[in-house]
Amino acid sequence: MKKLFSVFCFVLIISVLLSVSSFAVKLPEPTNDFFVNDFANVIDEEDEKELMKIGENLFVKTGAQVVVVTVDTLDGADVSEYVLELGRKWGVGDKEKNNGVVLLLSVSERQITIQVGYGLEGRLTDGKTGRILDKYAIPYLKNNDFSTGLTEAYKAIVSEVYAEYGETPPENLNEYDSYDVSDSTAFKVIRTIILIIVILVLIFGRRRRRHIFFGPFYGGFSGGGDSFGGGSSFGGGRGGGFSGGGGSFGGGGSSRGF
Repeated sequence: MKKLFSVFCFVLIISVLLSVSSFAVKLPEPTNDFFVNDFANVIDEEDEKELMKIGENLFVKTGAQVVVVTVDTLDGADVSEYVLELGRKWGVGDKEKNNGVVLLLSVSERQITIQVGYGLEGRLTDGKTGRILDKYAIPYLKNNDFSTGLTEAYKAIVSEVYAEYGETPPENLNEYDSYDVSDSTAFKVIRTIILIIVILVLIFGRRRRRHIFFGPFYGGFSGGGDSFGGGSSFGGGRGGGFSGGGGSFGGGGSSRGF
């Protein structure tokens, strides 16, 4: 019995060591923009702005997060495993809905992959993600037009996510300024609260003891930023301040070499 226990402990230790050492690659931290992380510097400035608008508006309308990442190298890691670990580390997607997607390009290995959270695997199946890469990305990537290939694949992914939530995407996935963060329900609630506060200030501001009333009142509303959704927050405006919502991955995906 003692010998059996020793063998069990040995196997357990080896398993733990293997799991720890199986992915020893250092993963990057997300940029402040979150939806576009061009570490390899291969996405054109205009395409990057467009991708940011697409990603932000999709998140506002559906709560889903589609993130594009480029890296110079995978440092020997498998591309699918690399993205799975990256998606989990960044928490792409909502924690409860697991509705995150990562589109990653590795320049040195000439590999591209789409990995999907569990919540979207019914819409973005392995077959569909493979067809998206074959049709929208690979023809451009073979000619080293990384920016166009990523942009077209990203748009195709986003269209599928809109369909999953029964939402109609902006026409041609280009007219994104028509839907702003200020249109969201959460923003309208905050705006209404602020309006009420202003009215109260005007009503009670003339009272001699207004400082007694409003001192703690203001204190309760000061500090911190306004956050919305499953852990994802808005910064000072469009183009930054987003973060992952704690989503996990494992719903499948596809990878291609070019």
